[in-house]
Order: sequence, then structure tokens, then C-alpha cells
Amino acid sequence: EGGGYTTSYSDSWEELTPQITAEFKPNDNILLYGTFSTGFKGGGFEDDPANPLAAQSSYDPETVDNIEIGGKFELFNRAARLNIAGFSMRYKDLQVTQTSDVCLCNITDNAADAKIKGIEAELQVLPFTGLLLSGGLTLLDTEYIEFTDSVGNVNDGKFLQRTPDYQFNVSARYTTDLGSWTDGFSANLSYSEQGGMSWNPEGSANEDGYGLLDGRISISPNPDLTFSIWGRNLTDKLYRTNAIAFFGDETSRLGAPRTYGAEISVNF
Repeated sequence: EGGGYTTSYSDSWEELTPQITAEFKPNDNILLYGTFSTGFKGGGFEDDPANPLAAQSSYDPETVDNIEIGGKFELFNRAARLNIAGFSMRYKDLQVTQTSDVCLCNITDNAADAKIKGIEAELQVLPFTGLLLSGGLTLLDTEYIEFTDSVGNVNDGKFLQRTPDYQFNVSARYTTDLGSWTDGFSANLSYSEQGGMSWNPEGSANEDGYGLLDGRISISPNPDLTFSIWGRNLTDKLYRTNAIAFFGDETSRLGAPRTYGAEISVNF
């Protein structure tokens, strides 16, 4: 039976993180911008160290340089809004947490270098009064440029863990009067999807892409009272929200199955 231990530990970090942004607005409906920024995440200590030496050993801070170029557009007499951006991020000493089968504990390592390039877009459209259509898309290209973890796995050139190569969502919301009730009825349907990814840097625990469909119908006699029925994961998709690989096997946490319910919301 193992016993506890007591040990002292301390460390400190500081960093200057400048940001420069330039904007250009050719007219009232278009905004173009470019940004260079730096980010800093302080170092730390393990949550569940196996021994006093591990408890005293800190991992380093991570830093990132980010370049982003984008634009915001209002179209069709402001019936549509589009935001789009491209970015490139370069990490130094990226913090990566894994579950080690050597100590059955979580270990945070500093990947020497990593990069993320991507595109993000958001779109909202009002085809007619009461109907709002919206969507978002993220495309990512990620890579550990140089990363050998604490147990000797060489992960150079592999994709960043827990980072899908794409994500998108689309939704439709319709609101209308119901008899004498202003905006008394609303219905919302949304679908989100993410691409495949790996739960760990070495790519031994992988997750296929999946999509989730949600919906809600609401009736509001007045702004302070709403009756709703809703459903989440309507297609009853089987998916995982977490997975840990060790001893050649995986321990997984599954996402919620098809779930539905009713609720009453009252504002006082």
C-alpha cells in the first residue's frame, strides 16, 4: 500500500507579449485587417506527480507567434454577414499532456516546436423576416515540428493531438408570431461536424470524424415565459469525448446518446 509524501516546489515565469493590428475600411460594409500577436502560457507542475522529484519538476511556459489576415463583410443591404480569416501560428515549447502507462499518471511535456495553419469563416444570412441561417467552417493543418516526449516517442511531423483537421456547423432558426403572441413560436435545427483526429501525439488512439444533430421548438406567450421541447444528438451517433491509450488498450468516455426533454423558462 503506497503512502503519501510532502515536498516543497516553486517556480516563476514572465514574458512580454506585444500585438500590432492594422485595419482598412474601404467603405461602411467592408473591414480588412492584419494582425501580428504573441501569446504566452505560464509553466506549471503536474497534478498527480508520482514522487517528490516529479512534484518538484516544472514544465516550461509555451509561447506562440500568430499572423492573421482577414475581413468582415456586410452584403445584400446587410441581409448577410461574412467573416473570414487566415492565420499561421508558430509555437515554441508547446505544452502537451499525456497519460503515461509507465506511472499511470498524467505527464505534461514541452514539444520543442509546433505549427498550426488554418482558415476560419462565419456566415449569417437573413433570407426573409424571421429566418436566420448561419454557419461556420474551420480548416486546420497542424504539425509537431520537433517533439520527443518524456518516454522517448519521436512525434516529429505528426498532427497535433485532439485537433480535428476540420470543423463546421450549420443552423436554421425560424421565429414568427403565434396568434396575438409576438415572436410566440420559434424552431431551431443545428448540425455540427468535426473531422478525424488522434487523442495522443504518437497517433495510436484515433477518432473518426462525426456529426451531431440538435433541435428545439419553443412557444412564448410573452417575453418572460417560454415552453420548449428539445433534442440533442437526434441521430443517436456513437462518439467519444475522451480516450486514453495505455498498455496497448484504450479507456474511453462516450458522448451522450440521443437525449430529449422539455423545459419551462421564466424571467423574473
